[in-house]
Amino acid sequence: MQTSKNNPTDHPNLLPLTSIHPAEFMCLLAVFDPLCQDYFRHHDLQGKLRRIPKFEEDARCSLPGSAQKLLFVLGYLKENPRQHYHGQLFGMQQPRVSKWIKLLLPLLEKALLSLSAVPQRFGDALYAFLKTFTHYVLLMDATERCIPRSVCYERQKHEYSGKKKTHTLKNNLVVDQQSQILFLSSSYPGSVHDKTLADEAGHYYPDDTVLVEDLGYQGYEPGNISVLRPHKKPRNKELTEQQKQDNTDISRIRVPVEHVMAGVKRLNIVKEKIRLRTEGVRDQVMLIACGLHNFRTALRST
Repeated sequence: MQTSKNNPTDHPNLLPLTSIHPAEFMCLLAVFDPLCQDYFRHHDLQGKLRRIPKFEEDARCSLPGSAQKLLFVLGYLKENPRQHYHGQLFGMQQPRVSKWIKLLLPLLEKALLSLSAVPQRFGDALYAFLKTFTHYVLLMDATERCIPRSVCYERQKHEYSGKKKTHTLKNNLVVDQQSQILFLSSSYPGSVHDKTLADEAGHYYPDDTVLVEDLGYQGYEPGNISVLRPHKKPRNKELTEQQKQDNTDISRIRVPVEHVMAGVKRLNIVKEKIRLRTEGVRDQVMLIACGLHNFRTALRST
């Protein structure tokens, strides 16, 4: 990759390569850098604890400086390349690429958490967060992303999505009208229904909340809130003109959640088939993608 090792923001294609502008890259780097330095002061590339803290980076390091490390991991998430190809851009072999990814993904997640960009993962935490506001109009939707077919018959059967006609992972999202992701559920196999995702999340909402859903959540109606959902077309019948108008109005209200899905999937690693197989890494990648979306949205609205 033809870029300055001292200042990756000089690269003319930083936005299409990483999904963030140079100013956003520097803002994220300001938090990522101390986390990175602290980690490598006490650990080596293998993740082993050093007997003596190291305060200077090895001159032979394949990714010198925190800026190069951040560029490396953001570029990997954005383009979802094969690791041997990504390694060629940074002058390293595939096994070393794999080691760097395993080390840098948790550090990027911590940086986004420090910036308050990571969505809530538990229903009670979402409730406590919402209590800090005075008015709540929330949008709920589910998103699916492709994964390779498992060699285990029972597992691949559980991961097969009849809707997408392929093997997927599914997450439930709760979004506000400013396109901020407030909640991200755990990752579920593609065969799990949208309503089941919402039920198992254990959501609690403040009174007077208005929750806008799609038809996939038919039957999900928490008692203390108002639910806005499109009318379902009756079998062998047609919707009335008023019902059609209601559905059009609800679709307009739901526009922000569709924009959020597009924003999250600016990272090809959650848009295309993911090849990472380490336990928990697929859920971690989705969390980082949502955190980066919130980070970009918050900075660009100020």
